[in-house]
Amino acid sequence: MKVNRPGSPLSSGAESVEPAEAQELQTALKTERFNAALAQLEAQAAGSTGGPQSPVRAALAQIADASNLSSGEGAAAAVRESARFMVRARLNEKFRDSEQATALVERLSEFVASDPLLHSKLLGILHKVKTV
Repeated sequence: MKVNRPGSPLSSGAESVEPAEAQELQTALKTERFNAALAQLEAQAAGSTGGPQSPVRAALAQIADASNLSSGEGAAAAVRESARFMVRARLNEKFRDSEQATALVERLSEFVASDPLLHSKLLGILHKVKTV
């Protein structure tokens, strides 16, 4: 005779260890598409030269102006800082100052900086918005 037990024999069936806020934060970020955000920003950077700037574009222009994009180290630092700003800006305000959000922003920033496609897209945007 075979006994059918629900779940894993190693699990106790208890609640998740992560708090509800961390799960909600992960869900919120899974729905965001960083590449789509970059594409939208890239279109803004290519098309707008005289009109009012979006806050994200203005912040990226400030990062680009303060960075040496022609050096490898300067470009990498600017991409990392820009990714950090963009990820943080897309978080819900109630999550921005949490410990989980800070760790997540850092991990995603490192991912963007190390991914060749995202890195080159963001660096291209930085070059386009640089005003100095």
